Amino acid sequence: MKLMVWSDFGVRLFGIALLFLLGMLMIGCSSAPEPQPEPSKKEVQQDSDRFFEKMKKEETATP
Repeated sequence: MKLMVWSDFGVRLFGIALLFLLGMLMIGCSSAPEPQPEPSKKEVQQDSDRFFEKMKKEETATP
């Protein structure tokens, strides 16, 4: 019966660690992100109003 030497132990440990990391990667990346809800018309209107107000301020501030 052959005794396991340190190099064999290192190779086996590396293989086990690699399989573990690949398994964690597959589990972590398997679920799809939840879709974001569509913004309401009111939110879109408020965003556009803020944008145009900002543009007006920048336009008047520039000589």
